[in-house]
Amino acid sequence: MSKFSTMVLTMLKVGCIGFGGGSALIPVLQREAVQEKELISEEELNSGVVAASITPGALPVEIAAGIGKSTNGIFGMFAGASAMALPGAFLTVLLLLFTSLVGSKLTAQINYASIGITAYIIVILLHYLLQTLREAKNNRGGMIQAAIVILAVWMFNGEQKVFGLFGIKDTPIFGVSTIEIFIVAFFVIICTAGNFKSVWFAVSAALSILFLLAQGKSHIIHSPLITHLTIVAMVILVLIRLYMNFRNQTKSFDGTQIKKITLEILMWIAFLIVLCLPALFIIPRSFYFIADGLLSALMSFGGGDAYLSVAQGLFVDTGMIASEDFYGSVVTIANILPGSILCKVLSGIGYVWGLQKTGTVIGGIAVALAGFASATAASCAVFGVIKIIYDYWKKMDMFQAMSHLIRPIVSGLLISVGISLFNTNCKIEDNAGWGWGSVAFVMIVVGVLVYIMQKKNIHMIWQVLASLGISLLACNVYNLVY
Repeated sequence: MSKFSTMVLTMLKVGCIGFGGGSALIPVLQREAVQEKELISEEELNSGVVAASITPGALPVEIAAGIGKSTNGIFGMFAGASAMALPGAFLTVLLLLFTSLVGSKLTAQINYASIGITAYIIVILLHYLLQTLREAKNNRGGMIQAAIVILAVWMFNGEQKVFGLFGIKDTPIFGVSTIEIFIVAFFVIICTAGNFKSVWFAVSAALSILFLLAQGKSHIIHSPLITHLTIVAMVILVLIRLYMNFRNQTKSFDGTQIKKITLEILMWIAFLIVLCLPALFIIPRSFYFIADGLLSALMSFGGGDAYLSVAQGLFVDTGMIASEDFYGSVVTIANILPGSILCKVLSGIGYVWGLQKTGTVIGGIAVALAGFASATAASCAVFGVIKIIYDYWKKMDMFQAMSHLIRPIVSGLLISVGISLFNTNCKIEDNAGWGWGSVAFVMIVVGVLVYIMQKKNIHMIWQVLASLGISLLACNVYNLVY
């Protein structure tokens, strides 16, 4: 196949098994796009991860846009992003259409299938974690530094997941969000440029601890004055260090880069307009939905859960969609499907709103397409700008440090993702009334089988199908027994 076809099919495949959120897909993309298909290098993937991590929007869709652009230019950028976002958005709209006909039976079977898929994803996450530690031997700081970063990120981000795993009701000390982890990580990296033996590290570490204590679930520092002063000090320190880093750079931002940025933004605007035309033609008032959709995507920092609060404020609280439709249908279905929460939820809201306004499935699909376009265009346009800036200056010490540390940071987050996936499967077990440990047993069987199949170099498709088959069979047997 041509490189373009390979890239598109790879993004579609990853989009179809993309359970667990954006961070969980990074190891899958690393395996598929870097190791298996050799579409891009490890360095190019890390570059995309860094840029996607510091921009709002759908992280896996943004990374897919970067991969597509690296392999096939501007056209590949659109194709890669669309291929990654399409499966989740399409399945969300399809299930919203069918759930009214078949009720909860189809949703239950998707839940059962997700148990096997999440077990498969956890094996991929563990492989990525171990590979990160092995590769750290050749990076600045070595394996010990990488292990410290992984454990620190997990400690700050994963408390709440661990509490949930053991049924602990106490409030975590930290439990900070993904975006807050990245804020602190990039703050320390910018301030130190990767030199953790400097006075800059001591200052940035002290401010970071204050920030985390203020933002953590327990809010140990609950004084608004101290919190605001800490944030102001962090911003000032970042500006000083950025000035110091760029002051001695002979390479300045030129007209070529500005033209690239302008072209990408205009191309994404054109993409948005073309896909939104059907909705605008059928329902002229869908202009307001599109505007809110773009705004919600640009406000989407911190992953799927964070986006739900943004969507509630813009669509539920304003009366565009009823709370029972949002949480009872759109969010429920989006949570059991692969793909970006942003793309799935915005497409789902569009379908429900369009269906209500026109009374026709065609109207719902047209507005769902506009939601899909809004989520994809807003995410990738901002990502494209940041990616161009990052690639232009990535030889600087602070960007080099980011490229070395991004994998350990992501690995720490993935431990929390793995625990969260397991917790989600345990909730399925509780709701179904199966015996304790039923889901854990299925996941262990799937995990061992996937590990053996990977050792024997059996194709990923067969690994996924085996995971699906085992979990569907076991869960339906559980239903008969219990």
